[in-house]
Amino acid sequence: GAQEFYASLLLDTGRPEARAGRDFLRERGFDGAAAEKFGIGFAPQGGEALSRHLRERGFTEDEMVTGGLSGRGSRGLSDRFRGRLVWPIRDTTGDTVGFGARRLFDDDRIAAKYLNTSETPIYKKSQVLYGLDAAKKAISTERRAIVVEGYTDVMAAHLSGVEGAVATCGTAFGIEHIKILRRIMRDETDGPQARVIFTFDGDAAGQKAAMK
Repeated sequence: GAQEFYASLLLDTGRPEARAGRDFLRERGFDGAAAEKFGIGFAPQGGEALSRHLRERGFTEDEMVTGGLSGRGSRGLSDRFRGRLVWPIRDTTGDTVGFGARRLFDDDRIAAKYLNTSETPIYKKSQVLYGLDAAKKAISTERRAIVVEGYTDVMAAHLSGVEGAVATCGTAFGIEHIKILRRIMRDETDGPQARVIFTFDGDAAGQKAAMK
């Protein structure tokens, strides 16, 4: 419900604030079809739109808070993501379990460039790789996974035919991520050697992350 709500707002030309999200994508070479393919959306600035929408759809306050979509304050519920471009983070079956949200406006009350869904019963960032639902077939077939830095890098790779690309969600690449990829690559069986290729930025920070 939240993913469909956000996605419909991004492509709604009658919503001028969402234009900042479309411009962000367009500047990086992504059109409406790409946004639709990856389910990208826009979280409105107001602060209550998603909570109100989900309430109308029959969700309880507890469900919204537990799902990491809303927070409870003195005035009731408020949306976690506001005025941000939103990527759905999906599990291996394709179900949305969380979101990654990119800052768009200078007056955003949160300075962090990217915000992720906080840990929930279904979203554990150490066990989730962005793009894995779309990449798992290529990773299994080629026995090769390409780990890139972020959401737009995954999009660019997949759209250019490198379909085994994934990214972590605001956390370091760790043991749980390795276990997930090993299962998909079946690295204990005979055949081509299973490989994970890291393509982080060439700057010092990127090199340090790759070595770690």
